[in-house]
Parts: sequence; C-alpha cells; structure tokens
Amino acid sequence: MPPENSFHNMRFKHPFYFFCMSYNFSKVYISMFSKLITILASISAVGSTNIYNYYELAVQKWCSNDYMIHGLWPQINSTAYPENCKSVSYVKPTGELLADMNTYWHACDSTLWEHEWRKHGSCMQEQNNIDENTFFNTTISLFLENTNLLDKCQNDDCIVACFDLDYKLIDCE
Repeated sequence: MPPENSFHNMRFKHPFYFFCMSYNFSKVYISMFSKLITILASISAVGSTNIYNYYELAVQKWCSNDYMIHGLWPQINSTAYPENCKSVSYVKPTGELLADMNTYWHACDSTLWEHEWRKHGSCMQEQNNIDENTFFNTTISLFLENTNLLDKCQNDDCIVACFDLDYKLIDCE
C-alpha cells in the first residue's frame, strides 16, 4: 500500500481539497511577495531620500549697518542640517554675480563665500546637482524677493525666511 501522502492517494482526494491547498499556497506566496515589495520599497526609499527637507535664508549685520546675506542653508529640521556633503571646488564669482554679491552678500573677510559654498552649497549640489553660480544666484534672488521680511529680525544675525525644496516660502519650524 502506498504511503498516505503519495501521489496515488491524491487522486482520491476531493477536488475541493486541491483548491484549498492551492489557495493556502497562494496566500503564502502573496504574503511573501507583499513582504518582498515592502522591503524593496524601503531600500529604494533609503537610496532616494533627500539629504535635507527645506532651506533657511540667514542674514547678518556683522560687517554692515544693513542686513546682508549670510547664506542659504539646507535643513533637515530646525536643529539639524547637512554640511560638507561632497568635495566641491570654489571659483570666485565674476561679472554681474560678483557685483551682486558685493552688494547683497558682503563678506566680512575673503573666505565667507567659499565657506558657504563648500559647507552648504555642496549639499545642494549633492541633492539637486546645482552648480556654484546657481547656488549664489538663487540665494541672492530669494533675499531680494523677501527683503520685506527683514523687519522681523531682532538680532544682528537672523533666519529671515524658510523655503520648501521648490523655493516657495514656508513657515520656519
């Protein structure tokens, strides 16, 4: 007599038995497939997450009686930010950009612009692939579009505004 779980005994099982068996196997495979999709999605999300979530536009009165740009800072949240995200080279601005930077982003010394590009701009380049000139021009544009907010600054240094990743004005955290 063949063993109970042999193929020969399967032909004597009710057809509903085979439906239930395949249904149970389907549930197992669907469950495993669902878990695999969840794992793959989380791995994909980790690889594509943003380094930061928004920007702060900082101003200062350190070397001037008027507020000047200090920098545009990528932020993870109100207390954490990325910095020096990748190695970038610095080229001193020229032409109209240099004139605008001397007007609105007056450096107390000759290292501020390079410092801002390497520390903060490198993260914007890492996440958005922007170049140095775009970083400086974007910062100046945001400053000029929001000078009306300077009245809220109470100290010599101030976060004048926050922007989402599309550079739309948002409430600071």
